[in-house]
Amino acid sequence: MKTKRFVMSALALASGAMLAGCGGDGAKSDGGSGASYSPRTYMLVAGSGQLSAGADGATRTLTLKNVESDVLWYEGGQGLAVGKSPVKDYAGSIWRDAYGGVDPNATVQFQLSGGGAMEGVYVALSRPAYDEKTGTMTFQAQLQNDTLDQDAGAALAFDNVTVKVLNNLADDKEVAEYTQYASKAALQPTATAGQYKVVLSQAGADMFLVDNAPGTYSEARPVSYFLPQWSYAYGEAAPTATLFGTTAKGGAKLYAMKLTNPAYDADTDEISYTATLQGSNAGALEAVDDAVLSIAAGRFTRFPIPGKGTAYQAFGQGYNPSQANDTYIYFGSDIARKQAGSLWGKQSYLSQSCGSDCRDDLKTIKDMGINLIRLYDWDTRNDHSQFLDYANSLNIKVVVPLSNWISTQGSVVWNRDVGAYFSSRNFGNKAGTDWHPAIAGVIISNELDFSGYPGNYNTAIGLVARFIEEADKRKFSKSVPVGMPVTFVPRGEPYLEGRNMPGWNQFNRLLTDPRTAKYRDRLMLAPQTYNNENYLLRDAESTGQGWIPATYKQFGVPILFTEIGYSRAKPDYTANYVQRQLKGVLEYQKSHPGQILGVAHFQFDDKVWKQTSNDTDTEGAFGAFHHGDVVRTLQTVKADYDFTNDEAKTFGSLTIDKLVKTSVYDPVVEAYK
Repeated sequence: MKTKRFVMSALALASGAMLAGCGGDGAKSDGGSGASYSPRTYMLVAGSGQLSAGADGATRTLTLKNVESDVLWYEGGQGLAVGKSPVKDYAGSIWRDAYGGVDPNATVQFQLSGGGAMEGVYVALSRPAYDEKTGTMTFQAQLQNDTLDQDAGAALAFDNVTVKVLNNLADDKEVAEYTQYASKAALQPTATAGQYKVVLSQAGADMFLVDNAPGTYSEARPVSYFLPQWSYAYGEAAPTATLFGTTAKGGAKLYAMKLTNPAYDADTDEISYTATLQGSNAGALEAVDDAVLSIAAGRFTRFPIPGKGTAYQAFGQGYNPSQANDTYIYFGSDIARKQAGSLWGKQSYLSQSCGSDCRDDLKTIKDMGINLIRLYDWDTRNDHSQFLDYANSLNIKVVVPLSNWISTQGSVVWNRDVGAYFSSRNFGNKAGTDWHPAIAGVIISNELDFSGYPGNYNTAIGLVARFIEEADKRKFSKSVPVGMPVTFVPRGEPYLEGRNMPGWNQFNRLLTDPRTAKYRDRLMLAPQTYNNENYLLRDAESTGQGWIPATYKQFGVPILFTEIGYSRAKPDYTANYVQRQLKGVLEYQKSHPGQILGVAHFQFDDKVWKQTSNDTDTEGAFGAFHHGDVVRTLQTVKADYDFTNDEAKTFGSLTIDKLVKTSVYDPVVEAYK
């Protein structure tokens, strides 16, 4: 793609809105927090640019060269208003007036120098400076997200730059819009008057989910993940969108539209929609280059749709939960700690290297088509940021746990320890200001409703309330649901047609308890089932109603199956049983995305302390993988750990063993295709 100088004076608006005059930004709106923010979004274009190198969280310099002397702005949705202002004014008085002292967020689209696909970064911008003589503009920038395959911390040089500076807006929405990039975009007439097919060609495989400052949430999500969420996000409504780009003559053009019928072809890198232009058409429709499509956000979920998950705690030979606390390495059964990186990742964080024997389970999980991981145990004294960062880089979401130990302690321990979960070593992002972007949900305890734990389930309900209270105190966003995994056992009322339904009593206690009832819209149901797809979807307890639709009708709260599967040791086990289970629930989710958050197949690997060579132990034969020969043993030392533990007797050794596929592997992969 050739670098070109853009001609902003050729601006045309396809929505028919009036072109406003040049000059200062007089339009203001109350941001809701005492600040007065401009409602305008600004678009800058430049022939080339650079982003200086910088580590995570560092302030870097964004330099734009051959910047067009005017900046385009627009505001509003269907009643779009548009105009232009001199860049020198934007860098001066407009900037000071528009953002109320809060650094705005921006997306920067470009083509890396040397060619390649369109890429983008999401940044917070400050301190603009414009040199009118050289046509150069600089900002201080903090990188918040990117679509790059290379190291985003390195210096970047790029061409064909479009910078979209979002208006500031204080509201309760976590995501303001979805931004897609493409080298070209065309509007093709259809048989319906006023309706067009919008085709984005050479589209980026990733897109941004972004928020207005002072919000900070962002996510780079594959387009292939976003489009299946369309019905969840918008239902029957058609969202508003703007398409910005430059014509063959270098003129900037902006279309306002409503979109339906999204489609993505990964083989051709094309994204298409059916579009209805808003307002009367101003001039002939033209194709545009360096396209930026911004779609107003609808209902938002951090969970991928479909939610294709696995339950993960894949320690190797030598691990046994009954003896785990005798050693530092297995203490707390915390698989997501950095010290277990030789198992879940591709490097060792211990004194000894794993060399070529690193198991890289997360990559294996990704290759299986899995996009969601459910964990079991978590010790806040460990550093988990490496696990979450790696999962996020693979577009895998994580359901993080609070273990049974803390769930049964009570308010004294909770008041002392709960705050640690929100640090950057645990559930927090790098700044500790919100959730880590890999986190989709939180589960508290595991099967404490079991009859062997009298009173503990009631105690753990209190921790649910205390945890959400702490999240709100720290102003973490409210889009991360919290659940309590329970056994799939009937335990009393409420009933369905006189039948005692699995999980219903436990769910009712969670949702109606005075401590948690006020958080009902922040909760999820977390059943753990081994029942077949007919029971789950069509006929539970001979009622003629599937357990899933009946449960959602009863409670109106979304469901995440934190365990679902079947043991190979069962006499009626077949591979098809598991495949139909998973596929059936995911197909139901496709039709009812608001009811199901996902499924976590139980489980990624056989329980290593329970497995047998011929699957004689029911508890040891659920996994898609069986533990094979040990290939390397890493002896740990004191320097490998961040804290002193008086309970552990030794530092212990971490074993890396081979994972051997079982007969469950193929059914899981087939169900998740």
